[in-house]
Amino acid sequence: MSDKILIVDDETFIREEVVECLCDYGYDCVETGNALQALEILRQDQMITMALVDIRMPGMSGLDMIAMARSDGKVNPELEYIVVTGHGETSEAIEALKKGTVDFLQKPVDSLRLIHAVDRAQELVSQKRAKYFYEKKLCQDSYAKSVAFNKLCTLIDHAYDHVMHCLANGEAYQDSGKDNAVDRIGEYAAFVAAKLGWSQERQNKILLAAPLHDIGKIATPKNILAKPSALIGSEWSIVQQHPAIGYRILSRSQQPVMQMAAHIALEHHETWIGSGYPIGLKGDAISMEALITSLVVVYDTLRSERPYKPALDHEEAVARILNGDGRTHPSHFSPDLLILFKKHSASFNAIFLA
Repeated sequence: MSDKILIVDDETFIREEVVECLCDYGYDCVETGNALQALEILRQDQMITMALVDIRMPGMSGLDMIAMARSDGKVNPELEYIVVTGHGETSEAIEALKKGTVDFLQKPVDSLRLIHAVDRAQELVSQKRAKYFYEKKLCQDSYAKSVAFNKLCTLIDHAYDHVMHCLANGEAYQDSGKDNAVDRIGEYAAFVAAKLGWSQERQNKILLAAPLHDIGKIATPKNILAKPSALIGSEWSIVQQHPAIGYRILSRSQQPVMQMAAHIALEHHETWIGSGYPIGLKGDAISMEALITSLVVVYDTLRSERPYKPALDHEEAVARILNGDGRTHPSHFSPDLLILFKKHSASFNAIFLA
């Protein structure tokens, strides 16, 4: 591979471990323990297309380094960033995702998780290059073709809600046994939003946004999603990446529905008591749209057959949500939403059977 990866971490042992892993996998690595030196390396070596950056380092932080690199005209604009965090640095990890980093890894770095994140970042680099060459060619086309292209972009922008609906219902989800579950997720969520007194506009947003909660699973191998038995540690680690991947995909758009969908994707596996992932948010720190989606997804999953479980009837599903079953526990959900769910559970059943 001609592309290079820059490893920036002040902990020599971790830096050397990462370099050894990536070099064994075939990547060419450059390393430094200093953020300022990293910036200079990036200015001088245009073959570096990816940087793994520790968040907390003496002097300049990793996030400040990334911000400076992005605004530096001498740094390769194709560069993608992956941040590395120590335990308890979830706020920095969230900030890094919002600033456009590809992923974040926690120390000690798992080699399988590392390779998976780097491969995905490399795919994004390739996509950027393809987009650059396409746009360059487009600029060389005639004025008439440019006008036609702009009209097409306008039509796509106006129809983004339809595109999202098609995406959610198509083969974007590799998870088997989904049937028309994505449609139901939106309907459950909009129903709950109506009972909470949301405006019609906001109800429509969650109707479109909630079905995209698992869009990040496009990066999860199908053999893991369809596995009929319990996942091993490395497999579970890969599955737990999908909220961050979904956020990365959806947050690229500034459309209000896509922004809501991005927060749902990132937070729908968080729990009210803070035992969820990928960040460990708790209580009101989780967006209401994500709390709603979390509850309705659990209900629909319990009602549906999966490779690893049979379908439950309505009464059993309601009982497990309200009383717990060892895996699902009422403390995972917003107390207010549980009250609403208990009161209107018959409507959930009607949506499922429709």
